[in-house]
Amino acid sequence: MRQVETERKFHLDPDDPLPALGDLVRVGPARELRMRAVYVDTRDLLLARNRITLRRREGGYDEGWHLKLPRPDGSRLEVHAPLGRGPGRLRVPTGHRTEVAAALGEAWPAGADAALLPVAVLRTHRVEIDLLDPVGSGGEDAAGAGPVLAQLCDDTVTALPRGSGWRELEVELVEGDDALLDRITEHLAGQGVEVADNPSKLARALGERPERAARGERPGADAPAAEVVLAHLSAQVAVILGREDDVRADAPDAVHKARVATRRLRSALRTFRRLLDPDVTEPLRAELRWYATALGRPRDAEVMRERMLTAIDELPVEQVVGPVPQRLRTELDARHDQAHAALAGVLDGDRYLLMTDRLVELLAEPPWRGRAHRPAQDVLPSLVAAAVERVRADRDVAARAEGAERVRLFHEARKKAKAVRYACEAVAPALGDGAAAAAQRWELVTEAFGEVQDSVVAEEWLRELGHVAAGAGEETYTYGVLVGREEARREERTLEAGEQLLDDALDHAWPPAR
Repeated sequence: MRQVETERKFHLDPDDPLPALGDLVRVGPARELRMRAVYVDTRDLLLARNRITLRRREGGYDEGWHLKLPRPDGSRLEVHAPLGRGPGRLRVPTGHRTEVAAALGEAWPAGADAALLPVAVLRTHRVEIDLLDPVGSGGEDAAGAGPVLAQLCDDTVTALPRGSGWRELEVELVEGDDALLDRITEHLAGQGVEVADNPSKLARALGERPERAARGERPGADAPAAEVVLAHLSAQVAVILGREDDVRADAPDAVHKARVATRRLRSALRTFRRLLDPDVTEPLRAELRWYATALGRPRDAEVMRERMLTAIDELPVEQVVGPVPQRLRTELDARHDQAHAALAGVLDGDRYLLMTDRLVELLAEPPWRGRAHRPAQDVLPSLVAAAVERVRADRDVAARAEGAERVRLFHEARKKAKAVRYACEAVAPALGDGAAAAAQRWELVTEAFGEVQDSVVAEEWLRELGHVAAGAGEETYTYGVLVGREEARREERTLEAGEQLLDDALDHAWPPAR
């Protein structure tokens, strides 16, 4: 449904009486409503900066998805869609996304930058009153009510995440004209009720955030820890949702980026768990792990194909016995295609849709607890330091092991080192160069041990492919050569390099011990 909205807002203090409207209109009965509206936008608030509003409202007579587009005459075109039901109900309707993209034209971004995520939640207690034709004007219905010229809404609003609140009056035309709105405005001004400075509830809730977003500003060290963490969580959810179509189409690097974002999000919910209610975040972490596994299968096939074909190209010709390159391409392409088909099925399933609903709710109303609202510089370093100590403990255990067990234990240490890297990256925009430098050191660690893990997986896959080749009556000599190269590379160089980088990262760990 599409309609033109013409309204005017007025400021009222919480204890002010409702102003009288005199003989301008007759006042109908009052209705009391409680509404919750989740406003969505891009992470840089592109819609708000272009006077476009998109929300999902529950409660009231017009609950649903509301898109408001500015018009040259100052009114707004409002486009409605019903609330969704069942899994995926929090996803923005396709028609609304299309309208937003058309309205913004070339300014509309792609991928993660186009993800529409919660940016504010407004809870409103509304007293709604119909404003009718004055007595004697004619046109009354059988009950003597007459047409509704406008609606007067007395709204008490609480805006999240900040928790700020205010009261305002809103007069919206129904069958009345602009002249009526002007007369009401003049009449209210005579009682000291002035037009509100902020044209919309969302503008008031966001405050200076759109201007800061346009300048690329992020929460600083003195901002609440919750703001810093939420910015990081939003960035990961934006990648997961914004690259969904690319993942489905198997676009270059799309699966990889979505997998990394899923891992970063899951890791952040663990590292910063003292700031969030675990009854909410732990089940969500489990679902993120499930989705990361689905993403990992086609991604692993991509990595292994490139690794193995490169390895065989490096072998002397005399060591390539039989149709090994062809076998590798055929088998690994088949594994990738099968895994990607399964991933597409995951994207179409209710479990994935439910997970995305929970991600949206996480951003809309994060379950903060503890010291979440204390300054980031006072809260976040200790949480990162705790993650560092978990790595140190794993490193001490792995260093005492030998052989395959040593490789396995350092792989476990790598997982925790990756959590430290992700944590440093999350807090670096707020806490500065020390965190950024630490993130780089931990990235070197994770890449080195990642090479070790890739080698372990490659060896397993090569042994499996050697069995497949043998079953087809092909020579398996070359598979044995490739397995031997992986073992030698891992034992002679890669594992040792990872250990040295890990020790360096621990020796120069950020934040400094207190």
